[in-house]
Order: sequence, then structure tokens, then C-alpha cells
Amino acid sequence: MLTLTAIRYADPADLPLIEEIERVADGRFAEVSRARGIDPGDFPGIGMPATERLRAGQILVAGQPAVGFAHVVEIAGHALLEQLSVLPEMGGHGIGTSLLRAAMGVALDRGHDRLHLRTFADVAWNGPYYSHNGFVEIADPSWVAPLLAAEEDEGLGRWGRRITMARALVDTPVPIPAVSVIPVRDGPEGIEAFVQHRVATMDFAPGVLVFPGGRVDERDHAAGARLALPEPLVAGHAAGWADTAYGMVGGDGQAAARTLLATGIREVAEETGARIDPARLIPWDDWITPIGVPKRFDVRFFLYPVEAAEAAAFEHATTEAHRSEWTALSDVVCRTNAREIDLLPPTRTLVDELAALGGVTAARILRPRISVVRHDIAGRRPRQRGGAAATVDG
Repeated sequence: MLTLTAIRYADPADLPLIEEIERVADGRFAEVSRARGIDPGDFPGIGMPATERLRAGQILVAGQPAVGFAHVVEIAGHALLEQLSVLPEMGGHGIGTSLLRAAMGVALDRGHDRLHLRTFADVAWNGPYYSHNGFVEIADPSWVAPLLAAEEDEGLGRWGRRITMARALVDTPVPIPAVSVIPVRDGPEGIEAFVQHRVATMDFAPGVLVFPGGRVDERDHAAGARLALPEPLVAGHAAGWADTAYGMVGGDGQAAARTLLATGIREVAEETGARIDPARLIPWDDWITPIGVPKRFDVRFFLYPVEAAEAAAFEHATTEAHRSEWTALSDVVCRTNAREIDLLPPTRTLVDELAALGGVTAARILRPRISVVRHDIAGRRPRQRGGAAATVDG
């Protein structure tokens, strides 16, 4: 089954797909060719072989198997988005925008303050698309001269005006600490989760499917300190979050772990009416909203295996969503592929991962090692076992 999981760095299994993605995506220029009286077959072929791209820079891919890629290179000390291609039939999933933001993040992390690209000024999915995503046309800098010469040799000007665009890269605004809880149970079609469909008027993530959760509140610090939990369990949580940024939450490792538990308890109660047992919350993942988004969060995700007797306690209890329900995650994958529902990249990846695990027992056993996911770039999922300490008792 196709999964539209997180952006990741390409590995050898992806390389045979990359050239085909670019070739198929370039088929969209057939209409541009016909409008200009050019034989569509005259459009230049792929920019460079995938193996050469791998040597020249960083290749990011989306999907398992890959359905889109971005290639970031450095030229004369400047970061350039050499190529961004997505299979046309996969349009509408936000894959191109996710790849673009990931490419911006890669350039930022490599010390660049701007990301550049060369594109057609007036082709809808080129210049106007990048403009919508914050890129602006600039005068051609001297270091792009080799690119201009290559474009001249290929005759790209026949298809329209070519321009250089750039966008500033700034690691702002500061992400807001938040928690999301994934209530799961076994069902006839595999793992089911309690999900919420956000209303379209929300200022962040409108209209998407999410798990219950929200930002860390000041009162959660005191509430966490009051939780009557065995110290080994709290220490296990602290170990599970050890590779994340505790400073964003406040306090030392164990104090931060308690605050995150308290936030999860409160948010689930407010949004579902359920009173959950903090001893059964399992540290699961940590995602920071990419740059290029006006509101950013650092979200710690917990997995919460729900016992049969408490499943009925989960109800629709929030005005932030228009519907809440238990649903099979395999069905969410299918409905996302069919464009019936929208998911943010973290939710999409977690849904794919849990659906692939097949059952709650497999998820409880996994105990993945948690590292911060920046720029929505994560490895292949499901992850390998070996994260939270065994003292975290699910």
C-alpha cells in the first residue's frame, strides 16, 4: 500500500524512482509546448541522473514508495533548489509544499540564510507557485552564470522566461511546546484511533484530522508536580524524551516529563471527556513545525492504549472539531490517498506507522527511540525498537 509518510533523505531503494518521477512530472509541460507551437517531445529530459544528484547534494523524497523528490545543492557557497518534482496524480496532498519546506530546512541547517532556485516565471506550477510560498524574483547573481549557460544550451527559453528566485531562511517564530495523545485500541481492521476533524475556521491546521492535544499551559507544571506516579516510571519518561529539547518545556528532565504527562491528561479530558491513566501513556514522537509557517509548535506525541472498559468514555467534547470518532487507521490511510481527508505531515506519518504495525501489542512493544523531527524530515517508518526505557509501563 502506498503511504504518504514523512519527508526523508533518499536511500538506494529510492534512486530508481527519482528519474521516473521527474520524467512523468515534466509531462505537464506538454500543454505549455502546444500553446507555444512546440513539439512536446522537444522538452529537455531529466536534469541529471539520480546517482549524480546523490553525489552533488541532498535528495529528499516523499512517500513509500517515493512519489516526489527535492534536490538541494550548494554552488559557490549558495544553496540552490535544483529540482522539485511530484507525480502529477499525487497532486493535492501538499507533497510539493512539504518537500519545499524540508528543502528550506536543509539549507538553513547547513548555514544558509537564503534558498535560491531557477524556474519559469509564468508557468503556474513554477514561478507563481514559488511566489505563493514566499520566494521573490531577484536579479541573476553572478554565481548562476553556469546555470544560465546550461539553460541556453537546452533551449529552455523557448518555453518561457526563466528567472532566479530566492527566499530568506529564518528559524522563527519560536515553536510553542505542545502535547498530542494518540488513543488506540484493536479493531477488526487493525489499530483504531480516536481522532478529531478540526473545523475549517481554526487559525492553525484548519479542516484536518488530528489526535487530541494542545499547547502546554502554565498550570500543567504544577499539575505535573502533583501527579502520584512511581519515580521509576517518571524516570523512564525522562529517558524517553532525553533527545528532545527539555528547555522548551521547562525544568529538568523529570520535571519536564511530569509537565508533559499533565498536559496530555488535561487535553484529553477537555477534548474527549475521558480521564486517562498517566501510567499508561507511552512517549512516542516529537515534531517541530517547519519554518515558513506563521505558527509553529514543538509537539510531543504520546501513545495511549485504551482498555475496552474505557473506550466509551471518549466522546466529542471540543468546539475545535466538528466530529470525533474511533476509526481504523488503515481506513484513514486509504481515505487520505483518495483525498477525502487531509492530514498534517506528523499525523500522516504516525497514522502510516501505526497502521503498518497492525495491532496495539506491536505498538506497545516497539518503544521507538525518540529524536526531534525537524522540517518534517524523518526516516523510514515503522521505526526500530529501542526507545523509551523499560520502566515506562504501558
